[in-house]
Parts: sequence; structure tokens; C-alpha cells
Amino acid sequence: MIDERMEEQAALHVLGALSPQEAYEFKKVLQADPELKAYVARLSEATGALAGAVPAVEPPPQLRAKILAQVAPKQKMVSLPARKTGLAAWLPWSLATCLAVLCLLLSVQNSRVKNALATQAQQISSLNQLAQSLQSATNDLQQTVLALQETNRLAGLRIAMLNSLLSDEPKAVAVSLWDNSKQEGVFEVQNLKPLPADRDYQLWVLENGTTPVDAGVFRVDQNGFVKIEFKAKLPIKIPGKFAVTEEVHGGVASPTIKNMVLASN
Repeated sequence: MIDERMEEQAALHVLGALSPQEAYEFKKVLQADPELKAYVARLSEATGALAGAVPAVEPPPQLRAKILAQVAPKQKMVSLPARKTGLAAWLPWSLATCLAVLCLLLSVQNSRVKNALATQAQQISSLNQLAQSLQSATNDLQQTVLALQETNRLAGLRIAMLNSLLSDEPKAVAVSLWDNSKQEGVFEVQNLKPLPADRDYQLWVLENGTTPVDAGVFRVDQNGFVKIEFKAKLPIKIPGKFAVTEEVHGGVASPTIKNMVLASN
């Protein structure tokens, strides 16, 4: 495959613009490279076609005088007879040569642009693949975080069943769900006898299973049912058991053990 440098060398060779040393080196490479020979042949044909396609133009009479005035030594001006035929033949070939050079340069530039566009397209494709991989990795990471958060949340939940401690109300039962991360819970009880107006049931959270912490008072309806959301009066580090006592209206600071009606295992 002919590289960009060799394309430029070939263009300059066709136009006769190489130095003697460059022309010598190029001819050696040309003799050993059939592909380069074919490329040079195509350039030569294009240059010849362009030159032949340019019509002969009769130059103005003053043009020759101006050209000679520029190239002649300043100290000696020699008037030469006008030779319109020579100048008329020289000008079209000059124009053709310029057009050929322009075409060759445009060809080289076009090749470079195509190579640059191909490289950019490959880079864009690689970046798109990387973006898709990163998006997939991000989605997987988000799922992992959600799973860990859910696991952590469930690990902080304490669910306890409270059974009746009263022989005359064996069907009384309750469930307590405590979310330690939020320091709040839900309590539901069934079949617990209603109390008179001067008495309340009081819920306790036993931190570490021993220290009772007040979680508020409640009352049941006529069917012995209630469902409440509750918070402990003090922070709970490790929720242990749950208990319910019957206390005076408004509750007490410490549970009355003999009046305990429900407790978890």
C-alpha cells in the first residue's frame, strides 16, 4: 500500500519538481514497486489530459514585455522581437501544470481526510462501546446497592410475637415490628380486653432484653383490637423483647411487673 509520503513524492516526480538526489532515490523505489508504477502512470495520464484540455490563449502584447522586464538584469534592458507563437504555447502548459499540481494536492488531502475520518469513526465506536459498558456497570452497581440497602434494612428489623400472660384471656396475642434504623415500630394486638377510663395499656421495649424503655400507652376497641405506630422514649441500640403492662391512665415511668399482660419470648 502506498503511504501519504510516497504519494507526494510521486506527484512531485510527475511534475519534475524533485531534486536530483530525490529523483534518484524515487526511481529506485519506483523500479521495485509495481503498485507505485501504476500510480505514477495514472498521475502522468491525468496531468497530460489536463494539459491537453486547456485551449491555447493569445496573450496580450504587453505581457511578454513585463515578463522579460522581470527576468532580465536591471543594468541591461534588451528589446526582443515578439514571438507570439512561443508565448502562446508556453502559457497553456503553465496553466495545465498548475491545475495538475492542484489536483494532486487535492488528491493527497482527500486521502488524508478519509484516513482521519476513518480513525475518528473507529474512536467514536470505541467510545460508544465504552459508554455502554459503563452504563451496564452502573446499572449493576445500582442493583447491588439497592440489594445491600434492603439487606441492611431487613437486618435492622425486629419482629416479635407477644403472647398472653393472663389465664382468663389466653387468646390475646400481639405482634410488634421494630425498625432499629428508623427508631420506630408498628404494634398490633387482638383479643385483649378493653380497660376502664382510668386505666391504659403501656408498651415497653426491653433493650438488650433487660432494660425496659417506655414506648407509649394505648387502648383497644370493644373487640380487643388496636394497631398503632410507636416510638421509644429513649434511643434503642439493640432491641430485645417487647412487653405490655396494665397501668394507670397516662402510663408510668417503670413497668409494673405484676400487671404484665403480654410478653415476647
